[in-house]
Amino acid sequence: MHFGLSEDQAAVRDSVRGFARDKLAPGYLERAKSDQFPWDAHREIAGLGVFGLLAGEEFNPLPAEDFVAAGLAVEELAYADFNLANAAIPVLLMTSLIARHAGEAVRQRWLRPLVGGDAYVCLGLTEPGCGSDVTAIQTTATATADGYLISGEKASVTMLSHGDAIIVIARTTRDGETLGPSAFLVPLDAPGISRSPLQDTGWTPMGRGLLHLNRVEVPASALLGTEGAAFRSVLGGFDFTRPLLALTGIGCAQATLDETAGYVSERQAFGTPLARFEGVSFPLAEHATHLEAARLLCYSALWHRSAGQPHTALAAMTKWYGPYHASQAIRDCLLLHGNVGYSAEFPLEQRMRDVLAVEIADGTAQIQKIIIARELFGRQFVPYGR
Repeated sequence: MHFGLSEDQAAVRDSVRGFARDKLAPGYLERAKSDQFPWDAHREIAGLGVFGLLAGEEFNPLPAEDFVAAGLAVEELAYADFNLANAAIPVLLMTSLIARHAGEAVRQRWLRPLVGGDAYVCLGLTEPGCGSDVTAIQTTATATADGYLISGEKASVTMLSHGDAIIVIARTTRDGETLGPSAFLVPLDAPGISRSPLQDTGWTPMGRGLLHLNRVEVPASALLGTEGAAFRSVLGGFDFTRPLLALTGIGCAQATLDETAGYVSERQAFGTPLARFEGVSFPLAEHATHLEAARLLCYSALWHRSAGQPHTALAAMTKWYGPYHASQAIRDCLLLHGNVGYSAEFPLEQRMRDVLAVEIADGTAQIQKIIIARELFGRQFVPYGR
C-alpha cells in the first residue's frame, strides 16, 4: 500500500497551494460576506488548469484523468477559501459529464468556456418535493418533432444566480410513453425560465436558488447520454463529488486548526500558554486525528475512482464523516478563541456557517448511511419500511 503522490499529483497540489494561500486566503472573509461571485479569482483558478482535470484529453494538463489530483486541488483551495473550492466542484462535474455524454455541438459550445472559467453550468436535480429521493422527480420533458418541452421546478441549485446554463434531469415522455429520466443542457436565458434566489446563512457567494421551467424548448442536441436513462448513463458515476465535498470541509477545518494551534501557543492564561492545558491541547489532538482519518478516506475513494474500482460505499462514508468532523473541529476552535472567535471580524464564525452547507449538499449523513447500509446488506435493504 502506497500513500505517496505521483510527480504530477504533487505538482498540482503545490501550484494550487501556493496560489491559494498567497492570493485567496487574505480575501476569504470579504468574499464570503458578499453575494457577488468573485469571477476574477475563479478565472485565476482556471488558469492553473484545475478545471481541465476531468474535461478530457484536449483540456487536461495531466496525461490522464486523475481524481486524486482533483481532490488535492479542491482541498488546497478550501484551506484558503471554502466557497471558491465549492464553486470548483460543479465545474469538475459538468466538464466530466459534458466531455463524456454530450454531443459535439454541446461540447464545442461549453467545454472551453467552462475550463477557462468564463462560463458556469449548474446542475438541476433536487426538487422541492423530493429532496434526495431523485426517483420521485416531477419535472417533465416531452419529446417533440424538433426536441423537447421541459416544465417543472428545481430546488437548491448551486450557483443558479450566476450560471449561464444548467443540466436538468427530467422525466421523459415520447408519444405518450414514459421513458424515465433524461439529462438536458438548458441555457438559463431560454424563454420560459425564471430564477428565485435563496437567502442562506452561509455559502453566500454561491448564489443558491430555485429554478422554474415553463414549457422551455430545447433542441434534440441538448440531450446528454441516452434518452430515459440519465441515472445509468449520465449520473451513474456521480460518486466522486462526495469525497470532493468532504475535502472542502476538511481543508477549511485544517486551516482553522492550524490557526488555533498558533493562537493557543501564544495566548497566556494564569501565567502560561493555553496550549499547556490538556483541556485545550487534547481536543485539538483529537480533531487533528479525525481530520486525518477523514482525509485518508477521501483519497481512498478518489483513488478507487481513478482505478475504476467500486467506491460507492467509500464515497458515502466520506460524505458523512468528513463534513461532520470538520464542523465539530471549527466549532471547538471558535470556542478556544473565546469572545474573539465569536466576532464577525474574524473568519471562525463564517467558516462554521459555510461548512455546515456540506453537511447537507449531495445528501445528509442519514442519506449516506442508507447508501452504506445498502452496500453492506445488498439492494434488498430498503429503509422506511417500504
